[in-house]
Amino acid sequence: MGLKDIFAAHASEVPQKKNTIKVAGMHCNACEKLVSTALEDRGAKNVTADHETGVVEYEGELESSLVSEAIAEAGFELA
Repeated sequence: MGLKDIFAAHASEVPQKKNTIKVAGMHCNACEKLVSTALEDRGAKNVTADHETGVVEYEGELESSLVSEAIAEAGFELA
């Protein structure tokens, strides 16, 4: 096993930056899914959305413009 193999085996263990945003307009589980999918399509990982609190958490390094675009295309807006 070479150094490249060792690095590849552990690369998935590197913690991702955790982000929290507030999204206005989510009313149900379907809304949560729309927001989660929009963010995942742009590279976010481990997305959780809570329509009751409006809080969305995700891991990854996304430009704020990509996040805003994703939320808008899903039919919502940042709070």
